[in-house]
Amino acid sequence: MLVAMPQFEVTQLARTRELTAMRARCNGCDPARPCDEHARGASIWLVTAGAFQLRDRHGIHALDPTRVLLMPAGHAFVIRHPAGPDTCVSFHGPLVDRLIEHARLAPLASSRAARLASEIAAWRRGEPDELAVAEELIALAGSDEPHVRSKADRAVVSAIAHVLRLDLDRGTSLSEVADRAGYSLFHACRVFRAATGMTIHGFRRELRLRHALARLLDGDEPLAEIADACGFASQSHLTNLFHARFGITPAKARTRDGLARLAA
Repeated sequence: MLVAMPQFEVTQLARTRELTAMRARCNGCDPARPCDEHARGASIWLVTAGAFQLRDRHGIHALDPTRVLLMPAGHAFVIRHPAGPDTCVSFHGPLVDRLIEHARLAPLASSRAARLASEIAAWRRGEPDELAVAEELIALAGSDEPHVRSKADRAVVSAIAHVLRLDLDRGTSLSEVADRAGYSLFHACRVFRAATGMTIHGFRRELRLRHALARLLDGDEPLAEIADACGFASQSHLTNLFHARFGITPAKARTRDGLARLAA
């Protein structure tokens, strides 16, 4: 997240083609003479424990788990730790570059921190959904404001749904979905949610669950194979989402009682 210094411990949490998530733990010890640092690249920071103070040309800001920091490349800042140690998760990569360039944001933004943190936790548990994390990051730019539904909006939804249906088992990134549908990343996210009431990743999750259900009821294919064919990270990932959606486990869905519950 920051220029390498002894008081920081930095580890990589997850990485995809468009996003890299890093965790930085700071022991809270500041040098006697703080100096300006410069962001090497665009990044988004989420504080997950503790708090710190950041000074830049916009003023002095307090960062804690209720706020998110959006940092343009080359931005100059000084950090102090009057509250002691802290831990941050930072995001980098092509998606972040596009987000910050498109939004033209000041370094400090109000947060959707809790939702973003929950998606990071799922990512680390081995239940990755890059679309979910990407959409939460895009929401920081205010791209989910109300939008009037129109014929043009329906065309956006149809094009995105078409791509997702054909790429059900692939970990297609949000940028790829938007590019193949023929729309900008931000327009696609905004319109899809406004027109359907669902996020793009939520729609894909429902598609995957419906495909998994169909395969479960059609034969005796092993659950691990169904999970893989339908784009889930593992059999347990499928089981958890399936239970949350249908109220029973995939194995239960193949029993007489399970079929009765699904039909109810």
